[in-house]
Amino acid sequence: MIKEIVFDAVFDAQKSFRLLLDAFSHPGTIHSFDPFELNQPNELYKSNVIIALSLFDNNISFHASSSYNLNVENYLHLNASAKIENIETADYVFLNGQNDISNLIDQCKIGDLLYPEKNATIILAVNTLSNDKIEQFDCQINLSGPGIQTTNKLFIKGLNLANLETIKSLNQEFPLGVDLILTDAFEQITVIPRSIQIEIIQNI
Repeated sequence: MIKEIVFDAVFDAQKSFRLLLDAFSHPGTIHSFDPFELNQPNELYKSNVIIALSLFDNNISFHASSSYNLNVENYLHLNASAKIENIETADYVFLNGQNDISNLIDQCKIGDLLYPEKNATIILAVNTLSNDKIEQFDCQINLSGPGIQTTNKLFIKGLNLANLETIKSLNQEFPLGVDLILTDAFEQITVIPRSIQIEIIQNI
């Protein structure tokens, strides 16, 4: 297991944190992290690692072993200092969205009416994200709600639609629900907070 040294815990973390804040403020828009030569396990996207390095500390809990090997959890724990927990109690949950993992999404915490902010943020890995139409995309998502002027369009390749349908279902009773960060293989991310309305258009 390798301790990362190229990602500066102050400068790089602050820059990436600001990008994440901007992504949360502008749901559905694509943002790109700076490239880093990281030594993460092959199955884990660099964008997922940068999220952990920018947001996590020893007060944060996360879960990854339902979709990834245990070496992924150990790597993230070593480098981000966050606590490993079960999927039902974790603050952040790393999942592979290319497979049908709707049963796992259903186990993530959605907060309660007294403390709706005690919900989970799901970090869902797909193949490709774009705000413009791409070849062989699986679905188009139309997003509306706070932070969006009219409608933002997302085109996604490598996403099992059952996962998105489950997230829509969990978020029906706002302020309860899960927040979603989509990541792809090209260090790109986009954020869909639980306050956002999702329309799914499958590519046939």
